[in-house]
This record gives sequence, structure tokens and C-alpha cells, in this order.
Amino acid sequence: MSNRQSRREQSKTRPARSTRAARVTPAKPQRGGGGGGGSDLLSRPFLLIAGALVVVLVVVLGVFIATSGGSSSDDFVKSLEQASTNLPTDMVDGAKIGSDDAPVKITAFEDFQCPFCLQFTAEQEGEVIEQFVKTGRVQFDYQHLPILGAESVKAALASQCAADQNKFWQYHNRLFLEQAKNDQFGNEKNNVGRFSDDNLKKFAADLGLDTAAFNTCFDSSEHLDLITEQGRIAKQFGITGTPGFLVNGQPLGAGTPSDIDAWRQLVEQVEGAIATATANASASPAATGTASPAATVDATPAATPTP
Repeated sequence: MSNRQSRREQSKTRPARSTRAARVTPAKPQRGGGGGGGSDLLSRPFLLIAGALVVVLVVVLGVFIATSGGSSSDDFVKSLEQASTNLPTDMVDGAKIGSDDAPVKITAFEDFQCPFCLQFTAEQEGEVIEQFVKTGRVQFDYQHLPILGAESVKAALASQCAADQNKFWQYHNRLFLEQAKNDQFGNEKNNVGRFSDDNLKKFAADLGLDTAAFNTCFDSSEHLDLITEQGRIAKQFGITGTPGFLVNGQPLGAGTPSDIDAWRQLVEQVEGAIATATANASASPAATGTASPAATVDATPAATPTP
């Protein structure tokens, strides 16, 4: 059964809301890191909340089921165009958007041909950026899991070449806009030329990128190792379908927030866990002790390699 068919069957058999908690089974993470949050996540308050965060994700995900929301391709087009207009370019760092000091770090593993990634981007991502990234509560990091064929890999490579010119998010929106215009969510077609070499280069030119630099980067597959590594890390966390998410280094597992209210609930729960752990660390004499090895493993932010 294909990735899309499997997700459709899930959406048919699951209610929009459920009280059954999803099971989170993170694979053993490895140390990684890079700009934007690695050292913060290894500080004592984050070590203390590692176990609590898993509990938060299990409980909250009991009501998180992805649904179509009744949106059409026209709705997706409008949302993506609006997202490009509202993009906080001063908060962009490559494929990351938001402050390094944000307490909640969301990592998304996606495929530019994935219809459910299109749905998330059009229906939820812009609101996450508007409500939580712009206010300093969340940093959002896009990483690659290109599982749908050659054009998925090419689109990922092209987006990273755009990131070299700090235009990742503009290019990301342009790729998903192309999919929305072709009704990829309602009528999925992969590797049909939408992300041909010529089209990917044209998108770069349309966005005003330095096309000579972009084309050299793209033609040489400059960022293939990065994309391969991000896919490997995703699979280590048990993420094999798209979109998949980590929150402060912990996988969301079987659930995906279904709307902006669900994301708000998740962000608030994580913020609350951090505040409680920080207060306990300040009040407890044990706060100056050495964290246990198990806590360190749980909190390791493996999925943040530097582009």
C-alpha cells in the first residue's frame, strides 16, 4: 500500500477527535547538532523535562488526528500566497525560521511531492509561524525526507540551494504552490515533470535568486549528503512517512496535530513542562548534580544538522 493510500485509510477509519492516547515509540537518537538549539536542549532544565515531555506528547496526541478539513486546491493556493506575503524574513536562517531562544523547537520532515505535506503547509504551517514563531515561542526547522521519487530529491536539492541565498522559505512556498495549483492533494501525481530541472531553475529565477550560483549548486547536487543524512536521522526516530515531526527532540509518533488549536495545545503543554522543570531545578539542591545518562539520551536533539 502506498504512503498516500495508507494515510487515506487512516483518515477514513479514525474520527476527527479521539480520546485514545497515541503510542509514542522513539527510536534511539544519536547526538547531532548545529546552530539553533543544540546547547539549549542539553541544559539542565531540558534534561529534567525529557521524561515529562514524552508523557505530554502521549496525552496530547490522544486528540490529534490529521483530517482534510474540507479545503480545496483553491483554498490551498490562497493560503500559500498569503503565507509568502506574511513571511517574517528577518527571522529566517536557512531552513529554520524563528529565534534560537524559542523554548519550543519543532522539526518537520517532509517531501515536496507529499500531498499531506501540502495540506499541512497550506492549512497549518502559516498559522504556526504567525502565532508561535513570530511571537518567539517556537522555532520551526524544515528537514527532508524525500520518499516519493526522483523529483522529490531534486526539489529538496533545489530548496537547499535556495537556502544558500537565504531564500529557502520563499522557494519552499513556491514548490508547494505549484503542487496546490495542480491539485496534488486531491489528485496525487508524482514525478510527472512539475519539478523538472528546468522548472526548478525557473522558480529560482522567478524569485530573484542569483541563478548562476543556484544552477551551479543544483547541477552539482551540492547538498545531497545533507538530505541523505536528514532522511537517515528521521528513520532513526521511527519516522518513515511524511510529514513527521519532532518537538524538542521527541517524535510525535502516531499522531499529527489536526489544526492550529491542536498545535496551540501542544505548545502550551511543552511550555508548561519547561516552566515546571525550571522552577524545580532552581528550588532543588540536586539541580547542581550530574544528569543521568538516560535523561541525556532522551533530550538529545539529533535532528538538527546544520545545512
